[in-house]
Amino acid sequence: MVETVTTTDLYESTYYLLTGCELEAIEGIRVNGKITCRLSFHSPKIPQLQMDYFQGGAEVNLLQFRRAYGQINALVRSAKKKAKAQLSRRPIRPEGGAP
Repeated sequence: MVETVTTTDLYESTYYLLTGCELEAIEGIRVNGKITCRLSFHSPKIPQLQMDYFQGGAEVNLLQFRRAYGQINALVRSAKKKAKAQLSRRPIRPEGGAP
């Protein structure tokens, strides 16, 4: 059974955080020339939580959601800043070119 999920959706991420999932990693990646973040969560409840979220059955306390969303957003901004700094130090290689 899948116990880890990876997403770039901040609302989905906030839901997982509020329902007790452990945030394992935030990874800044380049997508279409911009930096986006992939967040990875772990919990034995992931399959049910995903089903609830994508079928519109997710319920949370709105005030708690708002606060947790702010935390997630701050973490993502920090990860993007770090990823941009790391990518700017790397030499630019043409697509398909050898490293």
